[in-house]
Amino acid sequence: MSQVFPGSYPISHCSGVCAATARQLAAGEKYVAALISQGDELERRDYSLEAWTTGSRPVGLFASWVSMYRGSNVAAKATLSDDEAADLFEQLAEAQAPTQQAFRYILALFLVRRKLFVYDSAASGVMKIRRRTRANEPHAPIVEVAEVSMSDESLTAAIEQLKELIPDGASA
Repeated sequence: MSQVFPGSYPISHCSGVCAATARQLAAGEKYVAALISQGDELERRDYSLEAWTTGSRPVGLFASWVSMYRGSNVAAKATLSDDEAADLFEQLAEAQAPTQQAFRYILALFLVRRKLFVYDSAASGVMKIRRRTRANEPHAPIVEVAEVSMSDESLTAAIEQLKELIPDGASA
């Protein structure tokens, strides 16, 4: 497989404008960030919750997650929280496209690294992980993730790029 995420990480900051209605998002408003497959690249578009729930969906939808708009005066880099990253991982469970499967695999490795998920085992090209639970709770169900063949350099680069989206300081 060629490099999954060529160049810099393709996810941009929130535009602050709904792609469906062109309405400016308000600070503190929840919105849907959508990744759209554009050939070998991913493009981000943001949608108000109202537009999204009434059916506005882009052609080529790769993945989406709900976030909160911080406002145009906030210069902080847009990131995913731990919960948003876990939701994105679960949303990609039925992914069929090779790039989506690769993205999910790398996201799974990252979620294990972040200790949100626990590595269970691997066999026949499938990694088995589960959500981390508290000691007094029953174990979460095992989730199977198809392993993706990547060079060490491509995998390292993809994980580093993913860290830009989900930095070590993100919290659940």
